[in-house]
Amino acid sequence: MNKKILFTLLAAWISAVSFAQSFRKGPYLLFPGNNTSMTLMWQSDTGTSATLFWGTSTAYDHQANVASYGNDKQFRYTISGLTPGTKYYYKVRLGTHEKTGSFYTAPPSSATDVSFYVYGDTRSHPDVQNNVTGRILTEMANDPASQTLCVLTGDLVSHGRSEQDWDNQFFNSQYPNNETLKSRVPFVIARGNHENYNGSYSSGNATVFYKYWPYTFAGGSTDGDDMYYSFDYGPVHIAVLDQYDNHSWHPAQVSAAQRQWLQNDLAASSKPWKFVVLHEPGWSARSTTRSGSRGLFSEHSNNADVQNHIQPLCVQYDVQAVFSGHNHYYAHTLVDSVHHFTLGGGGAPLYQPSHTSGGIIVYAEATPHFMKVSIRGDSATLRVIRPDGSVVETVRLHSSITAVGEDLAAKVHIYPNPANGILHVQWGRKRRMQLELVDLTGRKVWSRRLTAGGTIINVAAFKRGLYILRMRSGSHVLSRKIILH
Repeated sequence: MNKKILFTLLAAWISAVSFAQSFRKGPYLLFPGNNTSMTLMWQSDTGTSATLFWGTSTAYDHQANVASYGNDKQFRYTISGLTPGTKYYYKVRLGTHEKTGSFYTAPPSSATDVSFYVYGDTRSHPDVQNNVTGRILTEMANDPASQTLCVLTGDLVSHGRSEQDWDNQFFNSQYPNNETLKSRVPFVIARGNHENYNGSYSSGNATVFYKYWPYTFAGGSTDGDDMYYSFDYGPVHIAVLDQYDNHSWHPAQVSAAQRQWLQNDLAASSKPWKFVVLHEPGWSARSTTRSGSRGLFSEHSNNADVQNHIQPLCVQYDVQAVFSGHNHYYAHTLVDSVHHFTLGGGGAPLYQPSHTSGGIIVYAEATPHFMKVSIRGDSATLRVIRPDGSVVETVRLHSSITAVGEDLAAKVHIYPNPANGILHVQWGRKRRMQLELVDLTGRKVWSRRLTAGGTIINVAAFKRGLYILRMRSGSHVLSRKIILH
């Protein structure tokens, strides 16, 4: 065989190998925990090299050659030196195949407005998840600033220790909305019980989950255990818990070390908005006694560990909401001023809640859904939305510590707090001041516009509970938590 023929055959072989490279997973985004970088991941069927292009336009003024790592043709690259709150475009070239996407870096730490999405329990039915994610993409198209991140409450696949389930369910490329969403926003995920399931819960380590979602955990874990962490995102602090870090499945409970970490983490945060993400809710929409269809018997009980250990920390450190899943429905409970949301309608078979309202249960419904969290200064609107765009419930929250502009906190004195009759509010010198007292639903129960240096509010006739006193003077804003007893 002459050299010309040999060269032609070799070139054809190289070309065929290059063409054979294709995407098995991704590209998808991983939030690195700061606002100046973003991590991209993908997996190839055959290739071990790829090229990543990125920039603030599709001209892609930066590029990098990326080699696979590990033994399963995975790729990971962190783009650094980015500008906070900025949209970037990227393209991954794998042989002759290319995929594109975009993302926003996290906002500046001084930001007061932000939106993001929450849902969970996507296992079993990627087709249902495709409907949920399709509506999220529509929300993003209508509100481009909400292309930020998605918080997932766990149970992404049925058998988390099975590579086949990750291929066929969460990363199934036949469902374009699911794939597009992962390419446009990073996912922040709490470990669910199914992340360790493969017919049993014999293993304490979610190794396959960690393989595809290698977050940086608080304790430095790299073996699929102790998977808890936290981060700031503009005005928000989010703590993601691992309820199985002590290899406890029934009941799920966090370790003493994780509880101490959570206390230290919440105490150290000065962010006006604090949220906790976990899988098994402290309060379900379950009746004390149940009967009827199998759907009711599938319903999970309350998690005592959340009630006894997590909830007190949420009350102490002004956590506004806890996001969970596990029960495959939507449920909203309100306990001691902390809102608990069960957001398990991402694709798993639905359960019928056996109790839909009354007492601490505000509302519950079996429906596919997600939540959009929209924060604007000291107010937040949480909308739970079905795939058809209809709204299940709208909840309005208020931060108790937001201060913008001049430091009014040093000038304002409010006493006594808790109060049961008269509440004194003083701010020193005469200035035009708008005061509003609102309850946890956002309903205004009292308001005044004053120019004096203080006022007295008669709260004797108001219901006991938690209220927010909002004070506004020009561009300066202060909100304080008020307890009436």
